Amino acid sequence: MGDLPPENPDSHHTLGREDIDGIARQLVGELCCIRCGYDLRGLSIRVCCPECELPIRATILSVVDPHAEQITPLSFPRFTGIGMQMWSIGALVAVMMIWILRISELLRNLVVLQWKPWWIPWIGLVAIVCSALGAVGMLHPHRRVRRVDALRAAVGVAAYAPLFFIYSSLYRFDRASISPLLNPGDSSLDRSVYRLMMFICVAIILWGLRPNAVGLAIRSVVVRTGRIDRQSMYAVIVSFFVAAVGDVLNIIGMQLGGGIGDVLAAIQIVLISLGSVLLTLGIINIVMDTLRLYPVIVRPGVALSDVFETNTQKTDRLNRS
Repeated sequence: MGDLPPENPDSHHTLGREDIDGIARQLVGELCCIRCGYDLRGLSIRVCCPECELPIRATILSVVDPHAEQITPLSFPRFTGIGMQMWSIGALVAVMMIWILRISELLRNLVVLQWKPWWIPWIGLVAIVCSALGAVGMLHPHRRVRRVDALRAAVGVAAYAPLFFIYSSLYRFDRASISPLLNPGDSSLDRSVYRLMMFICVAIILWGLRPNAVGLAIRSVVVRTGRIDRQSMYAVIVSFFVAAVGDVLNIIGMQLGGGIGDVLAAIQIVLISLGSVLLTLGIINIVMDTLRLYPVIVRPGVALSDVFETNTQKTDRLNRS
């Protein structure tokens, strides 16, 4: 979800020769084979799994995070993990409610089906509140969060207040018009202005939360090695920008009027539709990333010392026995 913070070095998930030489043959921590799930505790790292013959080193390379001990523990891991889920899923639900309204509008225009679900706006507003509450969990997830990042996150959370107001105002326009997108009438200018304000609020939220969100994502090995897209938040901002360009053109077209205004209004619908599709895909991607990251957030990464008995530890154990 972004560039690596200074605290956590970017590296490929490999064990060097010096790591292997410093590890004793015995596994003392819980380590299950990645192929069959067999408990490898007590076995040598130089042998294979007794059940499926997969080399134990393959499981070590897949499971153990060489930098787990360098990552600052979270103050409240479960609270932070649940908060990330609420933040992303709440945003997705709010967007999907808008899609339902637009689909109902198309049905009214194309097949004369008078379906206008009154309950959709309330679900969208509740989803925004849930997303805001989840964002609170990313304000200060651990003690090494920089002050500037904590302040940015606070600004991002604060931007949910005007976003809630704008979201509810757009729904009021929907109730006042039979076809608010295709034929908004006198509310066209107001809708465009409110959507531009929504773009600004969302951009502030993502700008504010991104450093702490990246710091949480980087705890996962699959993120550090590039197996999870780290640019999802940028993609959401770009998609909102595409829709915002459409609204700007609509405002210009309303001032010019005539044929040029009609052309710009048509372009507005195309850009808003394209931006909405890209926005939905971007938020779905963020939801998928947060779901993958939840186990990493709730449970710290497995370090070398968690599963290996070093030569020094082995000597101490033998001396005590």
